Amino acid sequence: MRRYDVIIIGAGITGLMISYKLSHYKLRILTIDKNPEPGWGVSRAHAAIVHVVQLPFKSLKSKLARLGNPELIKICEELGVRYKRTSTLILATELHQLLSLPFVYLYLKVNLRGFDVKLRGRGYLMREEPNLSKRVLGAIEVNGYAVVDNFDLLYGLYEFSKMNGVDFSFNERVLGIEMRDREVRVLTDKGEYEASYLINAAGLWADEIAKMTGEDIEFEPGKGILVIFDKPVSKRLLAPLYLKPDPKTKGGAIMFTHDGRGLWGPNLRMASGKEDISVDGQDIEMIMGKFSKLIDADPGIPLKAYAGIRPIPPQNDFIVRRSGERMIHILGTESPGFTASPALANIVIGMLGIRLEEKEVRKREKFRRARDDPKNSKGRVICLCNLVTEEEIREAVRRGSRTLQGVTFRTGACMGTCQGSRCLADVLEVMASEMGVDVREIQLRGDGSWIVS
Repeated sequence: MRRYDVIIIGAGITGLMISYKLSHYKLRILTIDKNPEPGWGVSRAHAAIVHVVQLPFKSLKSKLARLGNPELIKICEELGVRYKRTSTLILATELHQLLSLPFVYLYLKVNLRGFDVKLRGRGYLMREEPNLSKRVLGAIEVNGYAVVDNFDLLYGLYEFSKMNGVDFSFNERVLGIEMRDREVRVLTDKGEYEASYLINAAGLWADEIAKMTGEDIEFEPGKGILVIFDKPVSKRLLAPLYLKPDPKTKGGAIMFTHDGRGLWGPNLRMASGKEDISVDGQDIEMIMGKFSKLIDADPGIPLKAYAGIRPIPPQNDFIVRRSGERMIHILGTESPGFTASPALANIVIGMLGIRLEEKEVRKREKFRRARDDPKNSKGRVICLCNLVTEEEIREAVRRGSRTLQGVTFRTGACMGTCQGSRCLADVLEVMASEMGVDVREIQLRGDGSWIVS
């Protein structure tokens, strides 16, 4: 039986952030995840926005988002992850909203210390964001936001952790947990492990892991749909002003991705279950109707709509608590869990009570892309929409991706305007060549999801 100092259940943004931070110390660490690759749970389907405003401000998730905001940007820089700084315009489109702007501004100014908050008049808005609707009467601008290459961050945290001593086991399910005086025993479908400490960072399934130790908690699965367009309509994030905000969501916005696509949403409705990532026409109509009134411009070609599931706990807030002396649960890591992840990791590591001895670490080599520096790129272009070369696909395989989704998440291949209709066959051929297998052996996401028969 293998023994570790710390075992982490879950390789989403929270589990990976804890792995990343603990990999700086002389510890034996194992991270277990039921998915084929890191970040394939809740962490793969969100807007990748580094947030500032999260109500209510006294909540733990709001406090940790404000603490995690600058640290997440710093970690992106250390790992060579792409991001774009921006701000959010909270827009007033009705007279009563305009009259309330000074009061909302003062409220945000008091609660967002360290972040720049400004009142913006209609003239400024039309000059800076010419695509805004003529219905917009004024706004509050909040600086400190950023848009991150989410998959590069997830894989970057994983690669750094792995190269600095963290063991990872994917496609492995936890079946049981036995709490003892001096250690915790973890039973999986692949074997057994012992550890001095166990961290439950299983995201949407963290409630099920918690029940294995006698904890009584149930998540409400909330589903949010996002729509991707081929172009952005603004330089900033555009959000409507809500005088009675929904405590379960920030309400969504007109956004953009790190590589210059438009991104609208999300909405929020209850899902039928944790696996429900379906999208229907009503979802699209709701998003288009909600946000299209904020602009007087064509949003471009809709490329794709996708759904993400968030674990909404009864308290509607993050829960970080012990189970005995040797296990820590991180529960309800919904939005803004992405932004809060560094601060969450700091809290958990502080709760471990373990002796931390620093060690020399190796730096992660940046994943280089032709579209970041086209003039100096070399090799055959496979994906014309996103300018992805053969070498990038091979590099994704070398770094551990064995499925089509893993390669597309790392490189952006098959995620452009044509959604893979022109490049899919070439991507599969390059993957098969690098892996030394027949193209029929490559799967979409594992679990028998064959592509070529």
